Amino acid sequence: MTGDLRSAPSFAAKNLFHRAHGRAQFGDFLARLGGRSNDLLPFDALASALQVYQQIPRRMPEVIPLDKIVGSVGRYKDFTRDFLPRNLGLAPRWARIEDALDSPEGLPPIDVYKIGEVYFVADGNHRVSVARANGFRDIEAYVTEIPVDQGIEPGDTVDEAIIKAERARFITETGIGDCYPHLDIYFTRPGGFPQLLEHVQLHRRLMQREHGDESTVSLTEAACDWYEDVYLPIIESIRERQLLRQFPGRTAADLYVWIWGYIFQTYLESGEKITPEEGAQMLELRAESPFQQAVAAVMGLRAEFSRGRSSEDMPDWVTQTFEWNDGTLSGMFDNG
Repeated sequence: MTGDLRSAPSFAAKNLFHRAHGRAQFGDFLARLGGRSNDLLPFDALASALQVYQQIPRRMPEVIPLDKIVGSVGRYKDFTRDFLPRNLGLAPRWARIEDALDSPEGLPPIDVYKIGEVYFVADGNHRVSVARANGFRDIEAYVTEIPVDQGIEPGDTVDEAIIKAERARFITETGIGDCYPHLDIYFTRPGGFPQLLEHVQLHRRLMQREHGDESTVSLTEAACDWYEDVYLPIIESIRERQLLRQFPGRTAADLYVWIWGYIFQTYLESGEKITPEEGAQMLELRAESPFQQAVAAVMGLRAEFSRGRSSEDMPDWVTQTFEWNDGTLSGMFDNG
């Protein structure tokens, strides 16, 4: 039995909603001014990055911390990162839930997904919002756990959360943590780890051809061999040329993807095999001059007030992602 959500909301409940709505508007304004997002994290985007199949529902409700709820399954645009209501259309139901909160029957537990140490609301967004507006610290919830620890934190942006999801999937699928438990690979934008997974799968096919038996090489063996024989030599070339200084704000893994893409593209177009050192040298030639970097820094400051800069403002190497999902990558070795 729960409180009656059909009766007209009280004046006090409607007043609390409008105060919360005003705080949401002010928070969104400050976020735009600072060039950051104030949105909840979208569960569907992370689930897609993880390609989640296993879910473990817990039968009994439990008490979870409200500040660990960072996203929503379908309503992530309706509320701010602090679960303040953005839309005036939410007022009637929101206020009725506020009134029901103090009724003898109370409210039912919400439903959430748990990924790592954070939660995503499947049902009960209004209830979370009302609880946060009242200063509560905890809420009762039915929890369905997705057993992948991707390290998402409450303050992560959408891109940061997706990158962590992609990293978790890469480590889980390849098993590379068995030989490199402290994997030093990080990207600054989504899409990097799915490309690395393709690299590992290609490397596995090459190893299988050498062994003459497709069943002899596991994906984990291939991943560990790829990391040592392909990834690390390119990273070493990047460090020897100090390329990270010429591409501020990027990681070695970002540059690896560009260099490997250049090596692969050159092979497809001319059949010429480029060494990691030659690929690093070509990337060095594409680096911005100090003047261009200064201009980019100014544009970066401007972007903070326009919620990020567009792809047209980025250097070519950043937007050149070398997507190989059209079968080109696997076809490279089907004709040999």
